[in-house]
Amino acid sequence: MSLTVRWLLAPIAALCFLVPAPVWPQEASPNRVFRSSFGMDWGTQWIWGDTLIPAGGRPGSGNRIDLWTDLGMDQSEDMSVYFNASLYDAHMLNLSFLYFSPSGSRTLNRTIIFQNRTYRPETRIDSKVDMNWSRLLYGYRIVDFGYMWMAPKLGAHYVRNTITLNGDTQEEGIISNTRSLDGLYPVLGFETRYRLPYGLDFSWEFEGDYLFGRGYITMTQLGARWQIHPEMALTLNSTHRAIQYRENNQPLNNEWTYSLLGWSAGVLFLF
Repeated sequence: MSLTVRWLLAPIAALCFLVPAPVWPQEASPNRVFRSSFGMDWGTQWIWGDTLIPAGGRPGSGNRIDLWTDLGMDQSEDMSVYFNASLYDAHMLNLSFLYFSPSGSRTLNRTIIFQNRTYRPETRIDSKVDMNWSRLLYGYRIVDFGYMWMAPKLGAHYVRNTITLNGDTQEEGIISNTRSLDGLYPVLGFETRYRLPYGLDFSWEFEGDYLFGRGYITMTQLGARWQIHPEMALTLNSTHRAIQYRENNQPLNNEWTYSLLGWSAGVLFLF
């Protein structure tokens, strides 16, 4: 490597307390039967969508509520952890968990009904959504050129979100009205990764499925990784997730439709 390139990379490496010499990604090392990595990301997610929470499917016990227009909910910080493993550079296992908890505050300009509780116009509502999004997928590299590989994937997403509204209700005065919802989604996916010199690589992932009569789920992620040490890498990701779910395939049961757009950065430990 030229002295000019080393001089440009040295300040970054010094700030990270790491060696200045760049390295290739760990996958480029031959004769590795099993590889694994563990990472943590922190970032921001923007959320929009709506939800319908009736009480026991009874007509008139709930109406559709918009997260931004009615509740003032838009974005929040998020945290994710993930574990990746591969066997013989062909079989892949991906496990990840995202936690995201947006909140909002809004004075209502219309009447809303949430779980058989009525909130009138001019009522101040404080709201919160606690969302846990887990992924488990298996993939197999059908194409591997060394500098680039592609793999179809099969797995499942499990999403659990708890919605809380705090405000003055017509029936009981000021209460904390909470409902927890969850859904399990089988998905098909695809992942491709392109490697560059000096430990850089870029990836694209897509996963999704349509549940007949019950909704859909999709996730698209663009990622970049820079391996700054044989056992450590820095990551940067941009992700879009969309989810719709209707419980028990009934029009008067709980529904939610969310879209999440976010970015995150973190650190990845390679083993």
